[in-house]
Amino acid sequence: MADGEVIARKVKKPRMTYRQEIQTIKNMPRIQRLIVVMKVAGVFLVAIGLEGIVSGNFLLTAVFIPLGVFVSLAPIKVRIDRCIACRAPLAPGTSICTLCGAPQM
Repeated sequence: MADGEVIARKVKKPRMTYRQEIQTIKNMPRIQRLIVVMKVAGVFLVAIGLEGIVSGNFLLTAVFIPLGVFVSLAPIKVRIDRCIACRAPLAPGTSICTLCGAPQM
C-alpha cells in the first residue's frame, strides 16, 4: 500500500426491525405519513392493473396502472424542521439528525 493511498470501506448498518419501522412511521408528521401511505397505495394500484392483464380484464389495466404510477411517482416534497425519529429540531438542509443519527426522508 502506498503512503498516500486511501481505502474506503462500506460499513453495514443494522436493518430496522418491523416494530422499529412502525414506530418510525408513527413518529412521522401527518403529512409524511400520508406520503408513505400514497406510495404503498400506488404499488397496490399497479398490482391491481397487472391482475387485469392476467385475468383479461383490460379495463382494470387501463385505469389502475397509470393511476398507480401517478400516485407512486407524484413529486411530493414537504419540508419539516424536526427529526423523523426523535423529533429533535433540525437545521435547514440537514439530512442526518445530529442527536440520533437517523437519515431524513
